[in-house]
Amino acid sequence: MRLEFIARRPGLLVVLHALAFWPVWRWYAARLGDGGDERWALVALGAAAFVSWPAHGFRLDTRDPLLALAAALTVIYALAYALTPPMVRAMFAMSALAATWTSVAGARERMPAVIALVVLSVPVIESLQFYAGYPLRLITAAGATGALNVAGLEVARVGTNMSLGAHLVLVDAPCSGVRMLWTASVLVCVLAAQRARIDATRLALAGLLAVPLVLAANSLRAALLFILETRAESPTAFWHATVGVTCFTLLALSLYGSERAQQRWLAPVRTPRWGLA
Repeated sequence: MRLEFIARRPGLLVVLHALAFWPVWRWYAARLGDGGDERWALVALGAAAFVSWPAHGFRLDTRDPLLALAAALTVIYALAYALTPPMVRAMFAMSALAATWTSVAGARERMPAVIALVVLSVPVIESLQFYAGYPLRLITAAGATGALNVAGLEVARVGTNMSLGAHLVLVDAPCSGVRMLWTASVLVCVLAAQRARIDATRLALAGLLAVPLVLAANSLRAALLFILETRAESPTAFWHATVGVTCFTLLALSLYGSERAQQRWLAPVRTPRWGLA
């Protein structure tokens, strides 16, 4: 009787599955309340719903392998609960929930992109800033210094500092490119979800191709800001924002061009017999 009740209301299965992860949601809400950039996680969650929302309503197929995948991930979450930090548990939980949602929403052909978006909705930006911020700052400073030297300026780099004469400019945490990399990852998933069918390999390839584009865009931003910072008058917040928006717009156009090229050059994905691609 209960199964028949859920079968008539397939969306209820997603709600019940989400409620099973209440410790994750409590941690999730606390992370969002910390301020900073973590609230952007909701954008990825909204994007996942946007690209997979069913046009003809929800449905439940109890034989769908995606539901078996969701169950397996839920078991892994339960077994790893006491052994893993909250962020890892959240990724298992969100992956399981994404599999259930994809099945009920009938969006199997977009499954890799939907799951990736839901995992990206885990609030990890501040943690990425802590672990990956410094290496990305080094890469950004090196790229910006190289670009400025090619342009004819004799800029030197010492760590994450860039100097020109008496001017010293630091590539600080906000300029590391972590936020740009996360936002580009979301955009890659949204673009990939527009294909007729996307598999995990193709999505991974799109993500890898996006990394050098992100590094180049962030290095360009750092180079332009360096020029502004070394002028006689300090730039206003308006110019900082303008440079950032311009560079990200160029990045977004590059990602769109990369996605179009992949659709043109790569053969269409065939549907495997087990139906999870």
